[in-house]
Amino acid sequence: MSDNYLKSIYDSGWRIIIILVVLLQVGLIPLDFLFNLRSLSWYKTLDLIISLLFFLDLIINITRYKGIKCHSKLKDVYWDTYESWKYFIADVLAILPYAVLFSHPWFQLFRWFKWVRVIRTARYFQIRNLRFASRISFWFMILGFFLFTHWLSCIWIWIHGLEQDLSNTDNYVQALYWVVTTLTSVGYGDIVPHGNLEMLFTILLQILGVGVLALFVASLVGIFTKKNPAEQRFLENIEKLRALIHYHKIPKNLEERISNYYTYEWKEKLGYDETELMDSLPIKLKNDLLFEFKKSAIQDIPLFDSVDDHFIREIAQYLSPMVLTPGDYLFRAGDLANSMFFVQKGTLQALSADETKQLTILKKGDFMGEIALFKNTTRTATVQSIGYSDLYELQKKEFDKVLEKVSGHSLQIKIKISIKRRKIYLTRN
Repeated sequence: MSDNYLKSIYDSGWRIIIILVVLLQVGLIPLDFLFNLRSLSWYKTLDLIISLLFFLDLIINITRYKGIKCHSKLKDVYWDTYESWKYFIADVLAILPYAVLFSHPWFQLFRWFKWVRVIRTARYFQIRNLRFASRISFWFMILGFFLFTHWLSCIWIWIHGLEQDLSNTDNYVQALYWVVTTLTSVGYGDIVPHGNLEMLFTILLQILGVGVLALFVASLVGIFTKKNPAEQRFLENIEKLRALIHYHKIPKNLEERISNYYTYEWKEKLGYDETELMDSLPIKLKNDLLFEFKKSAIQDIPLFDSVDDHFIREIAQYLSPMVLTPGDYLFRAGDLANSMFFVQKGTLQALSADETKQLTILKKGDFMGEIALFKNTTRTATVQSIGYSDLYELQKKEFDKVLEKVSGHSLQIKIKISIKRRKIYLTRN
């Protein structure tokens, strides 16, 4: 386990702790207004612990900022630091143990400045943890909605007053129930406002409810219905196919073949076109990404099992993916040979020139047409896909470019080709 990974785990863990502490503090502040929690020893102790954690967070943030500022690479991409003085001031104002130092609860509202840290951390997690961005957005939205209704419930209790025949817990639950029903509907009428102030607050909640509920529902729908690029492309292709069928008469079997191909592309190849992303990257990042995409496929090919990563990086730039549907011909005997092919997935059959005899079956890791990389020739056999097959094509002109850059591999590959052709010859005879 690398040091960078451990640092990342520690950093993320600390950020989560601070978020939980801020949420706890923000949730307790309105309860302190109502029930005078600052008079209790446990609340004062908790306030001191929170101040200590906020102080440690300030020190950690200052250290992180200094480290990033001096780092030639990180200073240009990390933004979750004290690059602006206002974020530093916000953290400083939130440090003091206001429940211990002051008798009035209004001073505790300075703790709200730490909420800036929560918002920035949430944004940081969404950017730096792309795999979990949707889940992070969902839980922050749920927490935000709960805190919103929690504060409104406490404000209602403050305006409406405590029911003396109910416990503090019952008063709070009843207020929370009323706020939620008012925000999400027009209320059930079992709890009604009395007096102008309560009526005005109810009107405000009903107006807020229209916007808040719409925003909350829209956000939830957006999170749960957000499609990944592969699924989005699949549905777009199906819609285009449906329009094509509507305006043009195409045979039913062709319609099914196209639909099956789109389904296969979505299920097996993820159906995501990374070309636009590739074109937007600098050449070095593009080559590194291509290497990650294709290295496993290249390393599975016996022809290249003795080459190093440098050679694979060069080859990866020139491997062109292709898909064959059931029954498609890769090439026929007599076709001009100017490239070789690597089977990544699927099954193909090599047939004799007259297509009456099956010579061999080609599966994942097999390659064909390799002689075309070293001399001008024509295909001596026919290759046909049995089912759906994924292949990589390497053209001779591109292979020559690699050999010019990377010396020492040509002889090894030629020897492997000779051995393979010899084995095939012995098998057939």
